[in-house]
Amino acid sequence: MLGKTKNIIFLVVILFLVVLAYFLKKERNSISRSDRRNFSVVDSSNVIKITLSSKAPETAILQRINNNYWTINGEHKAGKSVIKNLLKTLQRMEIAYPVPLSMRENVLGNLAIYGIKVKVELKNGMEKTFYVGGDNREQSATYMMLQNASDPYAVHIPGFQGYLSSRFFTKESIWRDKMIMSYDNQNIKSIEINHSDSNLSESFIIIQDNEEIKVYEKKSGEIIVTNDNKVKRLLASFRKLPAESFVTGNLNTDSLLKTKPLFEIQVKSFNGEKTNISIYPKRNLNNVYDDMIMPDPERLYAYVNDEDWMVIQLNTFKKIMLTLSDLKD
Repeated sequence: MLGKTKNIIFLVVILFLVVLAYFLKKERNSISRSDRRNFSVVDSSNVIKITLSSKAPETAILQRINNNYWTINGEHKAGKSVIKNLLKTLQRMEIAYPVPLSMRENVLGNLAIYGIKVKVELKNGMEKTFYVGGDNREQSATYMMLQNASDPYAVHIPGFQGYLSSRFFTKESIWRDKMIMSYDNQNIKSIEINHSDSNLSESFIIIQDNEEIKVYEKKSGEIIVTNDNKVKRLLASFRKLPAESFVTGNLNTDSLLKTKPLFEIQVKSFNGEKTNISIYPKRNLNNVYDDMIMPDPERLYAYVNDEDWMVIQLNTFKKIMLTLSDLKD
């Protein structure tokens, strides 16, 4: 009887161990499947906040205010195109293949030292955190690993030839919106364009009121007869004026501010919005003549609202850098 009882207990223990081993294996497989499939966000419209952190340390906090407006670090408007690109990446990226065992330690080391930590927060309170590392040799995928996962993977976007690491960055100036001015011409109350001292007679003010547009010479204050189509075309040119980039590096702004700007432009809208721009020449470090650094023929510096230094393209802004003579018949 005693021997029979021992046999039953032994069988129960064996059965328990078998069941336990089954569930542990199932859990491990589940984690492995989760590692492979859970990098992406199924519906990017549910994303309300994305935090990117580097070891620098440097942090970029992107927060959704509404469907069309995101902020960077709670202070500046984020650019629509870079936000759209990031959300599209979060939604479409998938595992390309598991990292080979021979490369695992190197990839993990790279993630630990250089990886960008990405924390994605959703409307329902759920969170997803993963690390973005370097790219594979073919530059067709980027190594990533979910937080608390055991293995890294090479991640790509199916059908896209390229890597993804360049879409996850922490520098605030790259995330910021580069649109300097975006005015509906019907909403412009006034435009003032001032030329340098050598050309003061070409400075002017445009005032729009009750669908009537008047152009004044800045120096004398007299109303000037101009070409209506040219004036209306100038008003329409303020609809979309983006900069190329924010100025980073060792620009001597104090020295520039001691010089006279080439142009000064001020725009006011009926709803109280105002933009001031002072435009200065930009030196081209790649163009040296007789030991003198020549001006960049394609780019200028813009000091916007006495706050931001930006690089602008002459081809984009020349349509508003007009003289009073340009508006006449």
